[in-house]
Amino acid sequence: MDKKIGAIANGVNIDHIPQGNAWHILRLLKLERKYPVGIGLNLISKRMGLKDLVKVENYRLSAEQIQAVSIFAYGATYSEIENYQVVRKFQLTLPETIANIIICPNHRCISHQHRSLFKLSANNENLVATCHYCEHNYDLKAMNEFNI
Repeated sequence: MDKKIGAIANGVNIDHIPQGNAWHILRLLKLERKYPVGIGLNLISKRMGLKDLVKVENYRLSAEQIQAVSIFAYGATYSEIENYQVVRKFQLTLPETIANIIICPNHRCISHQHRSLFKLSANNENLVATCHYCEHNYDLKAMNEFNI
């Protein structure tokens, strides 16, 4: 059976989120229960196999939020909707750097207990985060400590 999440009149739709990353995006946006949110988990995708989806009614993401969401939804489609019509649509790209989201896993790094700056890069299917301070490389998909 094909499951669908209903259309929204005004707001944003983030589609083709890598499976399991919708939760990171919801925590990152901190919507504080003010906006209706639709979440699709483990949805069938011709492009990805399985995907997640997030729809937020009556909300727009700032440029900073779009950049932060891109970390967890690299390659996803971001759409802004007005009166049930898509008015802006683009594919999310990986930012060059991110700050205040990833906690460095290196216990010897000066930033391990504090907010950290990371350089991001993609090679093949892997997303690599390089700590600005200790310069260690980490597979972003394998990291599980985020300062969200």
